[in-house]
Amino acid sequence: MTPEEKERMMTPAPPCETPTLSPTLQLASLTRREENSVIELRRRHASERCRESLRAFSECSAQYTIGVLWNCRELRDIMNECLRRANTIEDMDRARTIFLHQKQQTLDAKKGKPRTLI
Repeated sequence: MTPEEKERMMTPAPPCETPTLSPTLQLASLTRREENSVIELRRRHASERCRESLRAFSECSAQYTIGVLWNCRELRDIMNECLRRANTIEDMDRARTIFLHQKQQTLDAKKGKPRTLI
C-alpha cells in the first residue's frame, strides 16, 4: 500500500451539516442518559466517515483467526487513526448540536397534542 493510499484511508470523510441553534439552547445542559446518546451519535458518525478503512480491516480480519494480530496490523492502525481523526472535540460539539436540534423538533411536535391522564 502506497503512502498516498494510506493517507487517503486515514482521512475521514467530511462531517455532516450542523443545524443552527438558538444561543440559549446551545448552552443547555444534558442529563447523563442524553450525554450517552450524544456519544453514541458521535460514534455512529465517526464510523460512517471512516467506512472505507473499517471495511478494509473487517475484510482482512474475516480471513484470519489468530493471525489477524499480525496480518492485519497495518489496516488496524489505519482504521484507528481514521477513527481518532474523526472523534475530535468539534465532532462532539457537532453531535451535541444535532441531538439538541432533534430534541427540540420532538418537543415542538408534541406541543400541539393534548395530554390524556388515563
